[in-house]
Amino acid sequence: MSRPPLSRPAPPPAPPTPALAGPQPRPAGRLGALLEAIPLLLPAALAAFSLVTMALLQLGEFRPLLVLPLGLAAAAAAAYGVGLRRPEPPAGPRWLDGAALAVAAAFAAVNAVFSAENLKVFRDPATYTITGQWLERHDSLPIPVHPEVFGGGGAVGFSSLGFDAATTPGFVHSQFSNLVPGLLAVGGWLGDDRLLLRVNVALGAGALLAFYGLARQYTGRVWALVAVAALAVSLPLLYFSRNPYSEPVTLLFITGGLALLAEALRRDRAWVYGLAGLVLGSATLARIDGFFFLLAVPVFAVVALAAAPAGRRRRVAGQAAALLVGVAVPAVVAVANLANLSPKYLQDLGGELLLTVVGVVAVAAIGVVAVALAWRTRLLHRAAAATAGWLPAAVAAAVLVLAAVGASRPLWYVGRIRDPEPGQPAYIEFLQRASGQAVNGMRSYAEQTIAWLSWYWGPVTVALAMLGVAAGVYRLLRRGELRLVAPLAVFLPAALLYLTLPATPDQVNAIRRFLPVVVPGMLLAAAVVLGVLARRSRAGLALAAVLAVAMVLFPASVSARVFTVREGVPQKAEVRNLCADLPADAALLATGGLATTYQQTARSACDGVPVAGMADRQVTAANLRRVAAAAAAHGRRLYVVFMDPKALPGDVVGAGGWQPISCVTVSHLSAVLEHTPDTSSPEKRTLYLGAVTPAGTLTPAPPSQPPLMAC
Repeated sequence: MSRPPLSRPAPPPAPPTPALAGPQPRPAGRLGALLEAIPLLLPAALAAFSLVTMALLQLGEFRPLLVLPLGLAAAAAAAYGVGLRRPEPPAGPRWLDGAALAVAAAFAAVNAVFSAENLKVFRDPATYTITGQWLERHDSLPIPVHPEVFGGGGAVGFSSLGFDAATTPGFVHSQFSNLVPGLLAVGGWLGDDRLLLRVNVALGAGALLAFYGLARQYTGRVWALVAVAALAVSLPLLYFSRNPYSEPVTLLFITGGLALLAEALRRDRAWVYGLAGLVLGSATLARIDGFFFLLAVPVFAVVALAAAPAGRRRRVAGQAAALLVGVAVPAVVAVANLANLSPKYLQDLGGELLLTVVGVVAVAAIGVVAVALAWRTRLLHRAAAATAGWLPAAVAAAVLVLAAVGASRPLWYVGRIRDPEPGQPAYIEFLQRASGQAVNGMRSYAEQTIAWLSWYWGPVTVALAMLGVAAGVYRLLRRGELRLVAPLAVFLPAALLYLTLPATPDQVNAIRRFLPVVVPGMLLAAAVVLGVLARRSRAGLALAAVLAVAMVLFPASVSARVFTVREGVPQKAEVRNLCADLPADAALLATGGLATTYQQTARSACDGVPVAGMADRQVTAANLRRVAAAAAAHGRRLYVVFMDPKALPGDVVGAGGWQPISCVTVSHLSAVLEHTPDTSSPEKRTLYLGAVTPAGTLTPAPPSQPPLMAC
C-alpha cells in the first residue's frame, strides 16, 4: 500500500496525556495570546531589526538616530505580521507559555550577574566586544588606525588577533561577521558598557524562547518546556551567552525560523513564509556557516512543490518564492557585509561558502527534475508505492546504526587534524601535557564528538535523541508530513558535518559549533520521545517524567561545578584605568604580546587615541625616537604600554623605579580535552605605561590616579 503524499497542514495536536486530560482549553485571552505569540514574535522582530542594523552599517550610517527608529519600525512590522492568534494552539496548558517566559527571564537575570569582560583578545568574544565598543562611538567600519601618526616603516604594525590591516591601507577589518558587534553597540547606546557586556545574555534568553516556540509545535508545551530547561541549565548555553559568541543568536534565528515555517504551513499564507525566510536567513548575518544551515530551505521548497496537488501548485509556488526571497534578502546583506567589512575573513572561508553555493545549485538542479517528474508523470508516485513497505523502517534503522557506529568510534578510531591552523597542534600538545596524556598535537578527537554531547547533557538525552531522530525520519517517509522536512534537513547535515569534522577539540570551545543546530535538534528529538512515551500509558508517563528529570539534572550538575566563574573580570576596569592615564594628545604603542592581544582593545576604549603595535625586538631607542618624532609632528606625545620592564632593552627602560599602573588577576575556564571544564585558571597581568623622551628612552608616565591593584 502506498504511503500518502506529503501533507501540508500539521496533524491535529496530540491527545493530552492522562495526567493532563480534562476539558478543552478555552480560547486564550489577550494576555494568554501574547504569551503564546512571544516565542514567534521575538525572532521575527529581532531578524527585522538586525537586517536594518546591518544594512545601515554596510552604508556607513550606523547611528542611533537611524538604527533605533528604523530598526524598531521594521521589528514592529515583522511582529505585526506574526500576530497574536495561532490557528492551532499547541497541546498542553497555556500557563506553560508563561513558564517558558519565566525560564528565559530567570536565565537572563542570573547570567547577567556573571557576564564576562573579555577585552584582551584570545578568541571570538573579545573581538566581538571591542568591535562593538568601537561601533558604540562610531558610525562605520573598517576602523581607521592613522598610520601617519607613527611615521610608517616596519617597526610598527596594526594587525592584531581578530583584525586585519593588510587589506585596506590605513584601516583594520574585524575578522568575523558583524551582527553581534552591532547588537552589542546598540546595547552600549542604551546602557553604556554595563549593558553592552550583557546583550549576549539577553540573546541567549531569546534563543530559549525561540526554541520553545519550535519544540512545542512538535511535542506540546509540557515536553517542550523540559527541553528548554535542559538547554537553559547547560554549560554550553551559559558559557556562550555570558561571553559574546555568535552561536546564541544563530540558535535564535534557526529555531525561530523553523517555528515560523511550521506556522506558515498552518496559516497557508505567503507572507508568513516570507517572515520565516527572513528569520532563517538572518542566521547568515551572524555566522558565515549560517549559509550552510540554510541548505534546508531549497530542500523544503523542492519537496513542497513536488508534493503540491494540481489545484494548489500555483499557490505553493508563490509560498516557496516568498520563503526563498525572505532568505535571500538578509543573505545578500550578509555577503555584502563580509565582502566590504571583513574581506580577509571571507577570503579565508570563501571555500566553505563556495561549497554551500554548489550545494544550493545541486539542490536546485535536482529539484527542477523532481518537480517536473512529480507534476508531469506518475514516476515518483510509483516509486513511493513500491518502497512504502520497507523504506521508512530501513532508513530509520540506518539512522540508528550510524548513530551506534558513531558512538563506538573511541573503541576503534583516532581522529587526525587534516589542515591545522597555525599554533593549533602546539596548543593541543600543551593541553595533553597538562592533563598527563600522550602527546600528539595532530589529534582532532573527532571520535569523541558524540561523547561530547553526553558529557554535557548525559547519555540518557543522547540515546533518546537518537531514537527521536530515527522516529522523525520514519514518520516523514511513512506519513509524508511536510512539517518534518525542514527540521530534519537542517539538523541531519549539520550533525553529520560537526560530528565528523569538529573544528577544535578543547572544551568548552569544541562544543560551540554544535550549539546553534545540533544541540536544539538533539533536545527536540529527545522531547518528542518523552511525549510519545507519556501518551502510551500511565507507566509510560511515569517513565517519561523520570527521564525528563534526568534530562535537566544532568546538565545542571555539569554547570554547577563552574557556575560562579565570571570570565575576564576586571578587564573593563583595567582598560579604563589605562585610558584615564593617557592625556588627550597621546599616541600609544602596545608592545610584545600586547601588540597582538591589546592593540584594538585600547583603540576601541581610549577613543581618539591612535594606537599601534611594536614587537619587543623592535623596541629600540632609535625606533622609539623616530616614532616619537612622527607623533610630535602630528601634535601627539608617544606613550608605550608593556607588561614587563625586563623584556625591554636596558637603555630604553633605565635602571629601575618602574611602578605598574595596574595589576589584575582574571579567571577563565580551564581548557581540557577528555571531560567538561570543571575548574577555572587565574591569569595575572601587570601593565606599565611609559612616556617616550626625545632621545627614545622611556620614563614612567605620571599617573592621573592611583594604580589599579586587583591581583
